[in-house]
Amino acid sequence: MSDFHFVMPTGSTSLAGGAIADFHDSGTVTDVVSMAKYETAYFIIHWGVGVTGEITITAVPITEPGGTTTTAIPFMYKRVSAGETNTAWTASSSLATTAGSSQIYVIKVKASDLPVVSGNVYEYVYLSLAQLVNDPLLGGCIIMMADPRFNEATLDAVTV
Repeated sequence: MSDFHFVMPTGSTSLAGGAIADFHDSGTVTDVVSMAKYETAYFIIHWGVGVTGEITITAVPITEPGGTTTTAIPFMYKRVSAGETNTAWTASSSLATTAGSSQIYVIKVKASDLPVVSGNVYEYVYLSLAQLVNDPLLGGCIIMMADPRFNEATLDAVTV
């Protein structure tokens, strides 16, 4: 099954879709997605304008919508810049981005990396974006769910 599902914005503060001014302002998080029906979530973080702004990115698992956790999980990422320059996939648990306009970071989170702690299944995940260097970036985050666990013509919503 190689189909995928794009996540649309769930509210006025969603980073999905069009670019938002200063999208990485302190405490910003992406939409929360359920990994129950997918093996892979791609978070495509993009910005066009912003020369010196930098972000620290972490992937955060939670057991339920609105839940909290303090433990980040590992993920893979690649950086796309300067035309079609793609880096190789690199493992990380906390990523500090590189300054510069016109950047794309693709973050790949696998359901198999979500923890199970004391019988609690961490089914949901989001990215936390923290300002490393405070310079507004005009950007956002598109989420693509891939590797569905079930073969369905129309896939169910994954945001909460």
